[in-house]
Amino acid sequence: MPKLIIICGLPGTGKTTLANELSKKLKLFCLHKDSVKESLYDSLKMRSLNDSKILGLPSVKTILDLAEENIGRGVSVIIESPFNFENDRDIFEAFKRKYSVEIYTIILQLEATERKKRFLERERHTSHHDEQRERQYAEAESTYTHMPEPRLFLDSKNSVKELLKETLDFIY
Repeated sequence: MPKLIIICGLPGTGKTTLANELSKKLKLFCLHKDSVKESLYDSLKMRSLNDSKILGLPSVKTILDLAEENIGRGVSVIIESPFNFENDRDIFEAFKRKYSVEIYTIILQLEATERKKRFLERERHTSHHDEQRERQYAEAESTYTHMPEPRLFLDSKNSVKELLKETLDFIY
């Protein structure tokens, strides 16, 4: 039975870092919303913050479509995105029903001051418009109770090594 490992959390919590390490450790393909968005942004020769915003939803849809395609073949997948919309639950529940996939949700959390610091200091692709500070840090919150169970909440102030161990213990 394939596994779908969802890594989510607010911007700046370390989703990409954990997803990359987990992908290496488990030798599983990982789909990142930002990787898709960045590729589309460059391929379509986009330049503005508005262009970047337009690509958000299609990028999430693309990783979900690719995840579903692979799960349908019996291949386990890691997906990484904020997934902070209530209707995300319906998508994952449909995957469960249709493919009998095991879903594990890992939610990264971080104290607001540290999250803001990480958000403002990280280096990212030009599609995010962070350099010009066009895209502002937002005090956002989500309880992530809309995400499928089982759910593991991790404090990303811990080291990546600790987060990886907790994640592996949760999945296996």
